[in-house]
Amino acid sequence: MIKSTGDKKIVSEINITPLVDTLLVLLIIFIVTAPAMTRSVGIDLPVPKHGAKAKAETSPSQEKPNFVVVGLSKNNNYLFNEIEYVQEDFFQKFPELIGDVTPEKIFLHVDKKVFYEQIIELMTFLQSQGHNKLGLVFQEK
Repeated sequence: MIKSTGDKKIVSEINITPLVDTLLVLLIIFIVTAPAMTRSVGIDLPVPKHGAKAKAETSPSQEKPNFVVVGLSKNNNYLFNEIEYVQEDFFQKFPELIGDVTPEKIFLHVDKKVFYEQIIELMTFLQSQGHNKLGLVFQEK
């Protein structure tokens, strides 16, 4: 009878090296893509509606969305319905200017030479008046 001196045991452990490698690759992917997903200024910009004319013809009971356009010129004057106001007058008269109509959205036409601080001041004023849907109008290239 021949006896074997070496006892061989079966190793029943899980090799976690491939799992850790996969998790590290996923972590790197999320770290790289996360900044691209958070580039937002916190403004609810309008979405262009393609074929809006066809939709309006199919549902005649649908109203036109009401909106207001406010302009800010490079000499720091506010424009509303083609009338120019200084800042203090505009802020005081704005509730009277829009009247009883509560606009869904307010679009801001701002000159490119206006300082960012003035735009934020206008947006803060409009939000304090209860208008949270603001859109910035820009010229496409």
